[in-house]
Amino acid sequence: MRLFFLLSVFLYSCSNDPQLVKEFIAIENLPIEKIEAAEMLHTENGILKVKIIATTIKRFKDLQHQLVFSNGFEVVFYNDSGSIKSVLKAVNAKVDEINNIMTASESVVLTSSEGKKLETEELIWDENKNKIYTDKKVIITTGKEVIEGKGFESNPDFSQYSISKIHGTFNFETSTE
Repeated sequence: MRLFFLLSVFLYSCSNDPQLVKEFIAIENLPIEKIEAAEMLHTENGILKVKIIATTIKRFKDLQHQLVFSNGFEVVFYNDSGSIKSVLKAVNAKVDEINNIMTASESVVLTSSEGKKLETEELIWDENKNKIYTDKKVIITTGKEVIEGKGFESNPDFSQYSISKIHGTFNFETSTE
């Protein structure tokens, strides 16, 4: 009788509720693709325009047409002659592949070839509009000034930009010509 009791308790305890198993494994949260130490190149008419270097890239089943970059990545923008125009670095990013929009987040730094540096916590690159922007706090450092603001818009090479709600230390040189 004791053996029958132990056997029935054992068999009863071994039942699997499919919902509990699914929640335990969380299959829907696993990536369908994962790439480590990746380098992606984007060219136009055979000319290198953008290079992306990423620690980890993931694609998820429930996030169709979206790539998720994590643990650090870098985007290098090139001009038509192959020189670096600017470099964008951040910890994380998400790329909407349908709309060609990348949202970089966490310790975002954009540096131009002229030495200007933008720091923020989120920066959006809209490839179709050829524009980089944010509505978050920004700090721009140049050789002569530090500018702070909330809101920023620029072309990808960071040569023409505007800042909203601006304040900081400015260098107003007067010309003696």
